[in-house]
Amino acid sequence: MPRLLVTGASGLLGANLLLAARASHQLIAASHRQRIELPGAECIQTDLTEPGAAERLIRAARPDYVVHCAAWTDVDGCEEKPAQAQRLNADVAGWLAEACARRGTRLIHISTDAVFDGQQGSYSEDDRPLPVNVYGATKLRGEQAVLAAHPSATVVRTNLFGWNAQPKLSLAEWFLDRLRRGEPCTGFTDVRVSPLAAHDLAACLLALLPVPLAGVLHVAGSEAVSKYEFGCLIAERFGLQPDLIRPGSVDASGLRARRPHRLTLDVRRAEATLGAPMPRLEPGLRRWREQEGDGTLDRLRALIDQ
Repeated sequence: MPRLLVTGASGLLGANLLLAARASHQLIAASHRQRIELPGAECIQTDLTEPGAAERLIRAARPDYVVHCAAWTDVDGCEEKPAQAQRLNADVAGWLAEACARRGTRLIHISTDAVFDGQQGSYSEDDRPLPVNVYGATKLRGEQAVLAAHPSATVVRTNLFGWNAQPKLSLAEWFLDRLRRGEPCTGFTDVRVSPLAAHDLAACLLALLPVPLAGVLHVAGSEAVSKYEFGCLIAERFGLQPDLIRPGSVDASGLRARRPHRLTLDVRRAEATLGAPMPRLEPGLRRWREQEGDGTLDRLRALIDQ
C-alpha cells in the first residue's frame, strides 16, 4: 500500500481523512499536542514550527504522498497574533514543501476560500486572491511558499464542515449544539460559502493523490448557501427548530477580524479533473447526521489519545 502522511491529523479534516484512507493506504499520522491512536498507523508527535522539524518528519515517515492539513484556523486568534499565524500557516507550509520537493514526494496542501476578499463570489482558480484578514493573508503566503518550493504540488482551496475529533466545535457542530439546547443563535445572511462535508472532501483528496496536477484547485461544494441558510438546513436535517436561528449580519457581529462576504468557489476545474460533479450539500448533511449513529463519530473521537 502507498504510504500517506497526514499532518494536522487531529484536526477536523485530518481525522476524517485518516478514517477514509485507512483501508487503502499505510498511514502516518502527524500531530502536535494530541497524540493519535489508530491501529495500524504510525503516529508521530512533532512541532513543525521548530527549525528542521519538517525535514525530519519527511525523512522519518518516507511517504509516497503528503496531505498537509495542519494550520491555525482561528480567524480572530490569527488577527491577534499575526506572527504566530505566519509561522503556522505560511512558514511551516513552505518548509514542508521544501522537504517534499527534495525527495520528489507528492504534496497536497490544504488552503481556504478566505484568500479572497469576498466582493465577487464564484471565484475561479485564475481570480486574484486579495485577503482581508490575517488568517487569509497567511494562508495565501502559505500557498505561495508551497508552490515556490514545490511547483508540482497541488494547493486545494476549500470550505468544509463535519465532526471534529477534538473536544471543540466546528461551525456546523456549534449550530447543532445550540439548536439541541433550544438556545437561539445567529446565522449570517451576508456570508455565502460553498460548504463541503469533510468525508466528501477526504474522498476527493484521495482521488487526487495520484493525479499529477500542479497549482491551485478549488474543491468545494457544488451549491452556495449563506451561513444562515446553512444553519437552517442543519436544523431541518436533525429535526430541530430552524426558527431558533436568527438572521444577522457579520458586519454587526463584533468579531475581531474582518470577514469576507461572498466566498463561493467555482469548482468546474475540480469536476473536470475528477471526472464527476462536486458533491451536493443535502446528501453531505444527511451522511453527516448518519455518522453520529453509525459509529463514525465514535471512531473519530477515539483517534485522540485523551
